[in-house]
Amino acid sequence: MRSDEEKFFERQILVPDIGTLGQKILKNSSVLVIGLGGLGCPATLQLALSGVGKIGIMDFDSVELTNLHRQTLFTFADIGRLKTKVVSEALLARNPWVNIVEYSQMLSVDTDPDIFAEWDIVLDCTDTISSKYIINDLCLRLNKPFVIASVYRTSAQFVFFSPNGRPCYRCLFPNLQEGDLLSCNIGGVIGIQSTLAGTHQASLAVQYLLNPGQIDTDIVYYLEWNPPILFQTKMDINHSCEICGINKKLDLQLVIEKNEISVLQMKELTQSKRCLVIDVREEDEISENPIPFTISFPLSNLQSGQQLSFEGYQAIICICESGIRSKTALQYLGDNIEKYSLRGGRRLLVNTL
Repeated sequence: MRSDEEKFFERQILVPDIGTLGQKILKNSSVLVIGLGGLGCPATLQLALSGVGKIGIMDFDSVELTNLHRQTLFTFADIGRLKTKVVSEALLARNPWVNIVEYSQMLSVDTDPDIFAEWDIVLDCTDTISSKYIINDLCLRLNKPFVIASVYRTSAQFVFFSPNGRPCYRCLFPNLQEGDLLSCNIGGVIGIQSTLAGTHQASLAVQYLLNPGQIDTDIVYYLEWNPPILFQTKMDINHSCEICGINKKLDLQLVIEKNEISVLQMKELTQSKRCLVIDVREEDEISENPIPFTISFPLSNLQSGQQLSFEGYQAIICICESGIRSKTALQYLGDNIEKYSLRGGRRLLVNTL
């Protein structure tokens, strides 16, 4: 008599590209998913429902109301709970045979590289440039294949990268700064596109696990919403890339964000110096989730040329919702004073205090 697990995957096993052998391969495979937002939710769900035996989930954040329209594993009842806990419960409710490993932490330059070592493939479902560079560099250091995706408004793109690079994410985007691309907090995003992009990430991961040789490692896939188009372009190798090029560094250096500090470093700095702590979010965000010890001066004010007085202060610390806009704000503050951006923003601050 067949087990419940065999019956569960019965229809998938009938597909010639899968079969009994393919299902066993997936059962013995592992995927690490970093970021449990609009990309990570559909990606983890499809991995679990495909039969991937072990899934790692990494995110430091808690569920918020603004997540719900696109982050498909969360409900109103989950608001305030850690995303890793909610996703773990949701996946086990859909596939009780999957092994979930939770990492309720923020990815940063301080992340232990050994976390990456045990996984067959990594999915980058994050929404910051610094995170994508860190994942790129760690995966190449540890020879791990990875799939990166991003979504902006009605457009999405996703790429499968070889564990050896040639090309890598830095070949595609060698010198991006955090403020160069608008986040969904500012530019907006359609939930359908993030769901489709995350699903495509999971699909590429499953294809790789079943047959590593069938995946193109030099193609960027683009997904448009109106009109609905999926197209691809060839990605060029950057032979001078410091991570995967001909003269690559033997000891890969992870990206270190200039002037970025942790919550602990902020506490130490405010105790040793007179600091001006600025909330650069917009007024509606501040009124909904205020940060008591800050003054309000939105990034839009800085960008419009409004000035801020630093007289009497030794350092400035900028805070936003997730640590993206605060890094952009630094470039409008001049160079005549110490200035820092809080890594992870209010979200990490709330989860740390």
